[in-house]
Amino acid sequence: MGNEFEKSQNMMFFYLFLFGAILSTALGQFFYKKYSLTNNIVYLLITIFLFVITPVFSFLALKKIPVDVVYMFTSLTIFLVILFSKVFLNEEINKKTYVGVLLIIIGVLVYGL
Repeated sequence: MGNEFEKSQNMMFFYLFLFGAILSTALGQFFYKKYSLTNNIVYLLITIFLFVITPVFSFLALKKIPVDVVYMFTSLTIFLVILFSKVFLNEEINKKTYVGVLLIIIGVLVYGL
């Protein structure tokens, strides 16, 4: 029984890497938007850093999580970028975008079943 608990903890560790890849990609895209709006070099440097660490997180996640699962979950990046843009940049989101995000989330949920 203890061995199963250790395996699940170990897998959770790799799912944290997957979450890190998704979050760093979304934040990288968000900060690039901030850079394009402000031309503040700090935002560009943050963007570059985030895009450099993203493949590291992805590679570590792929060590234990199947490639189809990793890349299916990375589609959630779009949802996070839209969310960050709406909350922090006050961007307008149209109905087509909401429908698209909803379809992505449904796709991820159905695939997960």
